[in-house]
Amino acid sequence: MTLLTVPSSLPADSMIAWLYILTNAARVVTYVPQLMAVWRSTDGARDISLLTWGSWVVANATAVAYGSIVIHDLFFTSIAMLNLVCCAAVTVVGAQRRRAHESLSAVRVEATAWAPR
Repeated sequence: MTLLTVPSSLPADSMIAWLYILTNAARVVTYVPQLMAVWRSTDGARDISLLTWGSWVVANATAVAYGSIVIHDLFFTSIAMLNLVCCAAVTVVGAQRRRAHESLSAVRVEATAWAPR
Protein backbone atom coordinates (compact mmCIF):
# COMPACT_ATOMS: atom_id res chain seq x y z
CA MET A 1 0.00 0.00 0.00
CA THR A 2 1.65 3.19 -1.18
CA LEU A 3 0.57 6.52 0.15
CA LEU A 4 1.62 8.93 -2.59
CA THR A 5 5.32 8.35 -2.31
CA VAL A 6 7.06 10.32 -5.04
CA PRO A 7 10.79 9.90 -5.60
CA SER A 8 12.54 13.16 -4.80
CA SER A 9 14.78 12.77 -7.85
CA LEU A 10 11.80 13.28 -10.15
CA PRO A 11 10.52 16.84 -9.71
CA ALA A 12 8.06 16.46 -12.60
CA ASP A 13 6.44 13.50 -10.87
CA SER A 14 6.28 15.44 -7.62
CA MET A 15 4.70 18.41 -9.34
CA ILE A 16 2.10 16.17 -11.03
CA ALA A 17 1.31 14.48 -7.70
CA TRP A 18 0.73 17.85 -6.02
CA LEU A 19 -1.39 19.07 -8.94
CA TYR A 20 -3.46 15.91 -8.61
CA ILE A 21 -3.99 16.57 -4.91
CA LEU A 22 -4.86 20.25 -5.40
CA THR A 23 -7.18 19.82 -8.38
CA ASN A 24 -9.07 16.98 -6.74
CA ALA A 25 -9.38 18.90 -3.48
CA ALA A 26 -10.83 21.82 -5.45
CA ARG A 27 -13.07 19.45 -7.39
CA VAL A 28 -14.65 18.11 -4.22
CA VAL A 29 -15.51 21.66 -3.16
CA THR A 30 -17.14 22.36 -6.54
CA TYR A 31 -19.65 19.56 -6.03
CA VAL A 32 -21.32 21.49 -3.20
CA PRO A 33 -22.91 24.28 -5.31
CA GLN A 34 -24.12 21.75 -7.88
CA LEU A 35 -25.62 19.55 -5.18
CA MET A 36 -27.32 22.55 -3.56
CA ALA A 37 -28.74 23.69 -6.92
CA VAL A 38 -30.12 20.23 -7.63
CA TRP A 39 -31.51 19.96 -4.09
CA ARG A 40 -33.30 23.31 -4.40
CA SER A 41 -34.56 22.66 -7.92
CA THR A 42 -38.28 23.13 -8.47
CA ASP A 43 -38.29 22.07 -12.14
CA GLY A 44 -37.05 18.50 -11.77
CA ALA A 45 -33.36 19.42 -12.02
CA ARG A 46 -33.66 19.88 -15.78
CA ASP A 47 -30.43 21.90 -15.87
CA ILE A 48 -28.25 18.86 -15.24
CA SER A 49 -27.61 15.81 -17.38
CA LEU A 50 -28.25 12.64 -15.39
CA LEU A 51 -26.46 10.71 -18.15
CA THR A 52 -23.32 12.82 -17.68
CA TRP A 53 -23.36 12.62 -13.89
CA GLY A 54 -24.11 8.88 -14.08
CA SER A 55 -21.16 8.35 -16.41
CA TRP A 56 -18.94 10.17 -13.90
CA VAL A 57 -20.20 7.78 -11.20
CA VAL A 58 -19.13 4.83 -13.36
CA ALA A 59 -15.77 6.46 -14.18
CA ASN A 60 -15.05 7.10 -10.50
CA ALA A 61 -16.11 3.55 -9.61
CA THR A 62 -13.52 2.23 -12.07
CA ALA A 63 -10.94 4.58 -10.53
CA VAL A 64 -11.75 3.14 -7.09
CA ALA A 65 -11.30 -0.38 -8.47
CA TYR A 66 -8.05 0.60 -10.19
CA GLY A 67 -6.67 2.26 -7.06
CA SER A 68 -7.58 -0.58 -4.73
CA ILE A 69 -7.04 -3.65 -6.92
CA VAL A 70 -4.37 -2.68 -9.45
CA ILE A 71 -2.05 -0.12 -7.85
CA HIS A 72 -2.97 -0.70 -4.18
CA ASP A 73 -2.79 3.02 -3.41
CA LEU A 74 -4.94 4.08 -0.47
CA PHE A 75 -4.56 7.80 -1.17
CA PHE A 76 -5.57 7.50 -4.84
CA THR A 77 -8.45 5.19 -3.90
CA SER A 78 -9.66 7.60 -1.21
CA ILE A 79 -9.77 10.51 -3.65
CA ALA A 80 -11.59 8.40 -6.22
CA MET A 81 -14.05 7.23 -3.56
CA LEU A 82 -14.76 10.78 -2.45
CA ASN A 83 -15.39 11.81 -6.07
CA LEU A 84 -17.59 8.75 -6.54
CA VAL A 85 -19.71 9.62 -3.49
CA CYS A 86 -20.09 13.26 -4.56
CA CYS A 87 -21.06 12.39 -8.15
CA ALA A 88 -23.48 9.75 -6.89
CA ALA A 89 -25.07 12.26 -4.52
CA VAL A 90 -25.71 14.74 -7.34
CA THR A 91 -27.02 11.96 -9.59
CA VAL A 92 -29.34 10.45 -6.98
CA VAL A 93 -30.73 13.78 -5.79
CA GLY A 94 -31.18 14.90 -9.40
CA ALA A 95 -33.02 11.69 -10.29
CA GLN A 96 -35.25 12.01 -7.21
CA ARG A 97 -36.06 15.63 -8.05
CA ARG A 98 -36.85 14.70 -11.64
CA ARG A 99 -39.08 11.80 -10.58
CA ALA A 100 -40.91 13.96 -8.03
CA HIS A 101 -41.44 16.74 -10.57
CA GLU A 102 -42.77 14.31 -13.20
CA SER A 103 -45.14 12.74 -10.66
CA LEU A 104 -46.42 16.16 -9.61
CA SER A 105 -46.85 17.19 -13.26
CA ALA A 106 -48.82 14.01 -13.97
CA VAL A 107 -51.11 14.68 -11.00
CA ARG A 108 -51.69 18.25 -12.21
CA VAL A 109 -52.57 17.06 -15.72
CA GLU A 110 -54.95 14.45 -14.35
CA ALA A 111 -56.58 16.95 -11.99
CA THR A 112 -57.01 19.42 -14.85
CA ALA A 113 -58.63 16.76 -17.04
CA TRP A 114 -61.26 16.06 -14.36
CA ALA A 115 -61.83 19.66 -13.33
CA PRO A 116 -65.29 21.08 -14.09
CA ARG A 117 -65.37 23.57 -16.92
